[in-house]
Amino acid sequence: MTKSKVFFWLLIAFIAGIGVASFLPLGLYLITAVFILGGSAAAFGLLRHGRQHLVVAGWLAIVLAAGAFWFLRQSRPTASLAAHVGTRAAFEAVVRDDPVRRSKSQQLVIGEPRSAAKILVVTRPFPEYAYGDRLLVSGRLERPKRFSPDFDYAAFLAKDGIFYTMVFPDITFAGPGAGSRLYDVLFRIKRAFVSALGRAVPEPMNAFLAGITIGERQSFSSELTEKLRATGTSHIVALSGFNITIVADAILRALSWLPISPAAAFWLASGGIVGFTLLTGAAASVVRAAIMGVLVLIARQAGRLYHMQNALALAAAIMLLQNPKILRFDVGFQLSFLATLGLVYGTPFMDQWFDRLKRRLLLIGRDRGLIRPWFGAPAGAGKRSFLRATAISTLAAQFAVLPLLAIHFGGLSLVSPLANLAVLPLIPAAMFAGFSAGGLGMFSDALGRAAGWVAWALARYELAAISFFAALPAARVAIRGLALTIVLGAYAVAAVMFWRSHRRRARLRLFQSRTV
Repeated sequence: MTKSKVFFWLLIAFIAGIGVASFLPLGLYLITAVFILGGSAAAFGLLRHGRQHLVVAGWLAIVLAAGAFWFLRQSRPTASLAAHVGTRAAFEAVVRDDPVRRSKSQQLVIGEPRSAAKILVVTRPFPEYAYGDRLLVSGRLERPKRFSPDFDYAAFLAKDGIFYTMVFPDITFAGPGAGSRLYDVLFRIKRAFVSALGRAVPEPMNAFLAGITIGERQSFSSELTEKLRATGTSHIVALSGFNITIVADAILRALSWLPISPAAAFWLASGGIVGFTLLTGAAASVVRAAIMGVLVLIARQAGRLYHMQNALALAAAIMLLQNPKILRFDVGFQLSFLATLGLVYGTPFMDQWFDRLKRRLLLIGRDRGLIRPWFGAPAGAGKRSFLRATAISTLAAQFAVLPLLAIHFGGLSLVSPLANLAVLPLIPAAMFAGFSAGGLGMFSDALGRAAGWVAWALARYELAAISFFAALPAARVAIRGLALTIVLGAYAVAAVMFWRSHRRRARLRLFQSRTV
């Protein structure tokens, strides 16, 4: 086994250890036993020369145990506040994230400086608080409650290090400016951008544009949210790697048609992703999604789609090392990773399928005299059309995340592939127009409104397409009680099919090279 393959499987073992500990109640004794067993196997293999497979197996067990231990270690709540759960607590805290504002409330993530504990606070909509504000908080401290057997709310918050909640406590403003100056500037720019976009484009188009550009969903109506869910297009307004990878891929393909070098196109697209990440506040979830987007760009630039497995595994392992809880409880991370896999590995399959379908349709059309014999003839080794490339990328990513969406949202959108094909090709243009309207509007309302006409037209089309597909009969089918094992089985079958197809093509290439 080559060093590259050993490195890959060690990364997979670490990820698998975190995954097993995420779903099964492993004890420290069992993890220690696996660690000792792996160490013994590796030592025995080293003493007995020529037992490389035993050494590798031992190290895989060691790394597997290390991943499980890391998950357990990072999942423990802060002990200093645990004694106050169920009682009235009073302390000084700092707002650690951009507040989420609703019509009847606002949500604050506050940090208690002495223990570094994070607390989710639900309070009245006014007065409005901002990132970095120092607050004197007094109220009942509670653990997050599990409101539904299908959704572990406590674990969902725990992935962000939030282990406590307070509902409508007494809050006294103690002063601003206690947070990071960089984050404070980024959040101020974000709020100014949303405000300028609201002045440049009317509702509901400005809310939609704010969603696709920076993931701002606070002004979304329940009707629009339901339409997005029914058509399987919720991802376009979420800061996950699904839309970032699609957009990154589309930007790179669009730039490839300009008279610039591939390297310049790569750096321009990467710079766009970095700028997008900073504008949204550089939250951890967005950074993870951006990393996946850049990996897709690297794969396109290098032209080695089938040799990205180590880079993808390393990126996932580093993210899980920073926060192991995201593997199970962060839907955004799961969508990011699967969409990236779909784009990197699924796109070539979809491209070949489109080629076979095109050839069959042309043959049928010529045999029946429906089209001229010269129609559809190859014109040389030209580039794929932008529309076709975008459609293939969209379908590859869509099919990759379909089982995950079904289990997380309790339903399957039957119109999702068609709706995404109608919506996604214009999302990069709509994002660019939205960025232009909001960015120019921060300096001049007149410039913002001038650029806003294009953004308005694109957003209006997107919303009309979403509404059309959402209104179709049986657009979404409810799926209750879909077992996780079924979803994992579906991905396992897809992985085996890919592996067999890849080996078949490798053997064919080897045979052709020997016969030449």
